Amino acid sequence: MKRVELLAPAGDYNALLNAVNAGCDAVYLGGKNFGARAYAPNFDYEDLEKALEFCHLRDVKVYVTVNTLILNEEMDKLVEYIDFLYSIGVDAVIVQDLGVLKFLRENYPDFEVHASTQMTVHNLEGVRELAEKGVSRVILSRELTLKEIKDIASNSPINVEVFVHGAMCVSYSGQCFMSSLIGGRSGNRGRCAQPCRLKYSLVNKEGNILKENLHLLSMADLCTIEHIPLLIEAGVSSFKIEGRMKSPEYVASVVKAYRDAIDSYYEERAFDSTKAMEEMAKVFNRGFSTGYLFERKPSKMSYVTPKNIGVPVAEVVKTKGREVKVRLLQDIRKGDGISDSKGEKGHRIQEIIKNGQKVDVAFKGEIVTLYLDFYPKEKDILNKTYDYLLNESLKNLPEKKVPVKIYAELKKEMPFVVRVEDGIFFGEANSGSIPQVAKKVSIEEDFLKDKLSQIGDTPFYPEKVVVSLDKGLFMPVKDIKETRRKAIYELKLKKLAFYQREKLQKKVKLPEGREKSESPVLTFYTDKLNHLEIAASLGIQYVYFDYKLNESILKQAVKLLEGKDTVLVAAFPSILREEMKDIERQLRLLRELDIRNILVSNLGLYHILKNSDFRLFIDYPLNVFNSLAVEYFNAYAVTLSYELTLEQMKDIAKRSDIKFEAVIYGHLPLMTTEYCPIRNLVGCDRAKCEKGYYFLKDRKGKLMPIKSNGFCRIQILNGDVLFMANHMEELKKSGLSFLRINDTIEEDEEIEKILQMHIKALEGEKIEVPEGNYTKGHFYRGVL
Repeated sequence: MKRVELLAPAGDYNALLNAVNAGCDAVYLGGKNFGARAYAPNFDYEDLEKALEFCHLRDVKVYVTVNTLILNEEMDKLVEYIDFLYSIGVDAVIVQDLGVLKFLRENYPDFEVHASTQMTVHNLEGVRELAEKGVSRVILSRELTLKEIKDIASNSPINVEVFVHGAMCVSYSGQCFMSSLIGGRSGNRGRCAQPCRLKYSLVNKEGNILKENLHLLSMADLCTIEHIPLLIEAGVSSFKIEGRMKSPEYVASVVKAYRDAIDSYYEERAFDSTKAMEEMAKVFNRGFSTGYLFERKPSKMSYVTPKNIGVPVAEVVKTKGREVKVRLLQDIRKGDGISDSKGEKGHRIQEIIKNGQKVDVAFKGEIVTLYLDFYPKEKDILNKTYDYLLNESLKNLPEKKVPVKIYAELKKEMPFVVRVEDGIFFGEANSGSIPQVAKKVSIEEDFLKDKLSQIGDTPFYPEKVVVSLDKGLFMPVKDIKETRRKAIYELKLKKLAFYQREKLQKKVKLPEGREKSESPVLTFYTDKLNHLEIAASLGIQYVYFDYKLNESILKQAVKLLEGKDTVLVAAFPSILREEMKDIERQLRLLRELDIRNILVSNLGLYHILKNSDFRLFIDYPLNVFNSLAVEYFNAYAVTLSYELTLEQMKDIAKRSDIKFEAVIYGHLPLMTTEYCPIRNLVGCDRAKCEKGYYFLKDRKGKLMPIKSNGFCRIQILNGDVLFMANHMEELKKSGLSFLRINDTIEEDEEIEKILQMHIKALEGEKIEVPEGNYTKGHFYRGVL
């Protein structure tokens, strides 16, 4: 059985050292550009080369993140970067953008590519699609259960990677636009500002506050260390630890714990997961959760605070200003960090008073006095948020070294020879001089072995030393050491040379552009039969109808459109998990009803349909951001990402003959999530949930509608409505073929007015922005 890989995060070089020394098999890290953690320190070109050398000499792989969406104008810079990564021997690149994947496979066929979790791959067909495109590993969505992971891994043609520990995004990765739409910082561009960790209130349509001022979208951290055997037996190839924004000490603590858990499984020895979790919590603790591993809803949220709350350390006995007397629940020492139970107010301990005396350390059960910068009350529980002794130990881990076998021959009338082998590579050197006949002291076997073993300043340690020597010979110690040094150096050169490649100096060639004269038409997206009927009565050409995979609803829709010119495009959900089992039946139904147009927002569904007789409309959840991503798809039309500006859309549209669409009206989705705040906080209310009866209210008073998609899967929508009807003349000259109106929580009368307004705008009538909360989205501002 091939052992599972332990993959560790490295936000900077110190974190990388700790990850390797704590026992990871591979690290993932980002450069200064094109990575999903733009606010981590990351690695410049020199740092990357240094990291590659350190890791490869120690048999640790290095994966570099190129997991953001790329604009056309950034392609040249990206290709230079890819060429550099290829030449220095990076083991694999982690990619989100389908255009980047296409370029890599066509130009760097031997460069291993891993599909980022940002690709939102959550079903077997999505994995198979990427396998066909030459991807060697897929990082699955965190939302999958253990059963789903096992089903995919056991049938996958390529390796499967899952997250086992760390921060959890409440949204499906790749489907979160909250930071982007609220503040212009796109998670798909590595610049998420984490607005999901802020406080929100849950309110209903009448304005009643159901839950107030809590961190309603903040998930507890994933921790699966108790279930490592189950994940190994599920067939997972790589265990990924999240944490490129975390400290080197955090990385060391978590890697060390999971290394022990994995080794315990293979060595069939006991492993104390409770103790391991306690140790990890001392470094960072937002509450631990098994995430979605055993159920469809998250096992634990972090409503009170998204910060590090630490572990309980003391109960307050008495207070007098800053002077706080406590009963210790754990040992403490000077330098430890202590906070209130919410982790909001903290202090680094400078002084501990026990029995009137200053001490450096105090022990569990003792009553001591502390001087704090905050004012707890009697009986409050204080938490330790920083363990000085533990963190110091994690800063000074022993350096990882690779075992080598050293062979040496000291023979008469022959140069002294040393050979060093690591099991794959070898380095060999000779002294260049002949050993002398000893006049006084000759070289003995134990003496020679000792000198050959002195390689402590290298990445290696001597597992075995074998010498063959003739008696009565002498050689200066400096010559022995120099020959050993040269052999080690040759071994290092061969190990590093194995990874390095010639620069290919590829260039990206985008399709040539040409202006389009085509006039756009309006399209309409809805999940309501009466709104479908309204759109058809107004002559809307294409209606994307989300029939929630319900046969009865679809048949009613077909009947409503009888005798009308409106084309029904069957809209499938962007997330298809157990629903995939029903896809073949759904496609038969569509054929029976003579529906030949499908809106596709899922890679797995695209894989099934790409060579079919259906006409495909690619939707925005597939994040088409550049012209190469357009070329990835065999499609009739593509809805471009709503994170693009109008100018960027124009540039893409003129470079292809297929039809392009932009969403120009609607409450745009901020995120798609399996977490339902309604179900978790007040109980399931499916009928009202599907109609947008509930809202999240932010600290500025803005309301964000919460809407179910019919499968108890939630979309949180932007409270500000995208409105571009007053810019219709520009849109008409953009080269876009379709302009979409998205219907989410609108009422019947409202949607009719909206459609009529856009029809008039398209006919040339000047339109004013209505009263209310409206936005131009990213059409003119773009994203960072």
